[in-house]
Amino acid sequence: MRVTTSTSSKRSTRGSSDGFSIVELLVALTIFSLVGAAVLALAMAARKVFEQDRNRTAVNQNLRSGVDLLGIDVRQAGERMPGNAPAIEITNGASNAPDQLILRRNLLDYVLPVCKNINNTSAADVVFVAKNGNGAIPPGCAPVPDTNSDGWPDNIEAWRNYRIAHGGAVLAYIYNPVTHLGEFFTYDAEDNSDFHIHRLNTDNWLRDYPVAQQPRIYILEQKRFLMTGDILQYVFNEDTANPVNLVNRLTDFQVRALLDDGSTLTSMPAATDWTHLQSIEVRLVGASTFSGRTLQRTLVSRFFPRNILSAQ
Repeated sequence: MRVTTSTSSKRSTRGSSDGFSIVELLVALTIFSLVGAAVLALAMAARKVFEQDRNRTAVNQNLRSGVDLLGIDVRQAGERMPGNAPAIEITNGASNAPDQLILRRNLLDYVLPVCKNINNTSAADVVFVAKNGNGAIPPGCAPVPDTNSDGWPDNIEAWRNYRIAHGGAVLAYIYNPVTHLGEFFTYDAEDNSDFHIHRLNTDNWLRDYPVAQQPRIYILEQKRFLMTGDILQYVFNEDTANPVNLVNRLTDFQVRALLDDGSTLTSMPAATDWTHLQSIEVRLVGASTFSGRTLQRTLVSRFFPRNILSAQ
């Protein structure tokens, strides 16, 4: 029996045993480079968008923090104060400069009257806050009752207790409702025999306070909001040496008063009856620089001074 075998043999070609040609390598490298460049460009673009979003978010959060802090004080402004008291003031910045906002609230239920003339040529260290007989008594200057019979009229006793509880000396604010001007002074003692409080200051008074114009004295908390450079600050009770920083990286601070008759005030002097406010509008503008570009954002919020509802 004859066995036949195939005489055909496997053949191999040069292409199946050799590596890539130079042309093929160049083409592959070119494609790889193009793909890599595209991926890198996409990654750089995504990173840039991410950084822009992060900066935008940081600016927005910065503005929101500033507006929220301002809003707290706007809502509290005017506490225990009548409409003709200087609870809110707005100073319009000249030539598009940032505005200033002053917010005040009264810390005690009792307001003391001025019962003897004060003039700005005097450095008197007492202020008479009641008058007991001996001629005409100015409006509001009759001594108030001593309901607990401890020898102190209730209003002076309330001031005395507050002063002692706060270290023995506190700032008081004298205000003339006719001229709409006032000033702070340090109150450090009182006398219940002839009804006066003591003034620590030794300088002359800045202004006149005639009894006929019914000036009065408060223990106030005052905050003056203003921009210094790119920082929004507030100055507490005119302590200009120790401003408090609120937020930075700002480019503008604008304030408007919206009244209940629909009108708008860009400037609100102390003489304005603040009980006609509908809201205080605060506008903050912030900026951040990224890749040579400046990102600017604006936040506007309105706040209602809630003490309007209880103002006299």
